[in-house]
Amino acid sequence: MPFKENLKWGIKENEKVIIKPVYDTVFNFDANGKICLACFKSKALSPNRFIKTYTINYSCNYLNKQGNRLKIKTDETDTCSVFSLAKTAVKQYTDNSDYFIVTSKNKKYLVAKDLSQVTFKGYNEIYLNAEPKFAITEIKNEANIIYTGLINFKEEIIVPYLYSGIKINHKDSLIVGCSAGVGNNGDDDIYDYTGKKLASYKRHTDMATKNFVIYKIFEPKEYYILLNPKTKEETTFTAEEIAPFEKDQIIMKVKNEWFVFDLSTKKKNLYKK
Repeated sequence: MPFKENLKWGIKENEKVIIKPVYDTVFNFDANGKICLACFKSKALSPNRFIKTYTINYSCNYLNKQGNRLKIKTDETDTCSVFSLAKTAVKQYTDNSDYFIVTSKNKKYLVAKDLSQVTFKGYNEIYLNAEPKFAITEIKNEANIIYTGLINFKEEIIVPYLYSGIKINHKDSLIVGCSAGVGNNGDDDIYDYTGKKLASYKRHTDMATKNFVIYKIFEPKEYYILLNPKTKEETTFTAEEIAPFEKDQIIMKVKNEWFVFDLSTKKKNLYKK
């Protein structure tokens, strides 16, 4: 638990001090007790020469229970062990049990909770997902256009940076790359986990399974089209949200209730958790 002593904060475990009370603020360890965030506060004078105002800045360290701090390499010569307190900093290290994302010089890096560095290239954004083998990453080109790709934890590119968004169906080990808005000839592409492109579609592909493809149509109203690529049969349905469930099944939200929808039989049943 965090505790305060002489106006400074530290953390105790069973009355034993594991983080000394020398910080201006601390954020407690994640649920598995691997990482906490401890910060020093400083004041900075604003550059406005007419009105003197001060802003509060926080310089933070990621620490384990032994008091070791995270130190990452940001390029061939620079390292970083002090991080700014971003709005999402606490959420990023508490949401995942094994990894978290840190920011240095406006670039994102993926690190493990044993304080080892996973990615060494700086990304515009990094997103962890239900598939623990991969991270969705974003880069920005010279024209400030953001492209999305997929890497593994060896930082090898699985899906190239050609897309505005990527979705993973971890039930069927398939990846969908959406090209809307980035000029990739308009096609949405489906990949397997090796990075092999399996198919391309002109319409917006929201999801793919081993045997079906689901498009999402936005105009003049939103609805979905279920395609059987073998028979070319198309079936329309409406839902507020869909997600992979089991083999050739999805879970869908309709009027604030969740249903399991069988893609083969086209039958839906109320989902009971």
